[in-house]
Amino acid sequence: MQKHGYKDLAKIYDLVNQKKDYFKEVEFLKILFNKYNIKTILDVGCGTGTHMKLLESSGFVCDGIDLNQEMLDVAKNKAKGNLTCADMTNFNLGKKYDAIICMFASFNHLINLDSAKRAISCFRNNLNKGGIILIDLHNPSKSGKKQDNFNGVTRTMEWEFNPITKIEESKVIFNINGDNIEDSHIMRIYSINEMLDLLKNEGFSNSRVYENYTLNSATPNSKNLDVFAILK
Repeated sequence: MQKHGYKDLAKIYDLVNQKKDYFKEVEFLKILFNKYNIKTILDVGCGTGTHMKLLESSGFVCDGIDLNQEMLDVAKNKAKGNLTCADMTNFNLGKKYDAIICMFASFNHLINLDSAKRAISCFRNNLNKGGIILIDLHNPSKSGKKQDNFNGVTRTMEWEFNPITKIEESKVIFNINGDNIEDSHIMRIYSINEMLDLLKNEGFSNSRVYENYTLNSATPNSKNLDVFAILK
């Protein structure tokens, strides 16, 4: 897992992610949660707690874990639930939930299959029987670069995707009021079939993969993969 980049970004994380449509994502989650009578949720990689805050405002009971205490320090001012500093590949909260979510490509920071297996095993061990998981994955198909501007922030992004290793390396520069803040990430890109196999091997059923926060079935070219499964 990558820790230090988010440690440094924590104080400006919400500022530089203003364009992210959290409301759309939460409305998608609520469709699934209402269908499966979900009451309690664990947000793995909860970051600054925005998903938690929106879900709590809709009546769900949420807890969160994140690898970075600095992110949790921001989240505690937004979310009501318990917040724990923990690694998604090695945690046990001593309680079980109706649903576990892992949003905003947090799972992609697990850069090998062994780490992915350990994470899903932890998800299983902290989930009620019949509970559900939803893993939101970044899914690039090529290298690229772009620049955008929003509310005083200029973001310059460049990423290189290796289809052989399935590793994406990205560099981002945020310019805020003339000051540059640099960030970089290494992510592994998981295929639909890899995720379905991982879930099956850990005792999950009814696995399916949606795309882009809709109930449409994902394809290898979908921008985001929303991986859903039920614990047997």
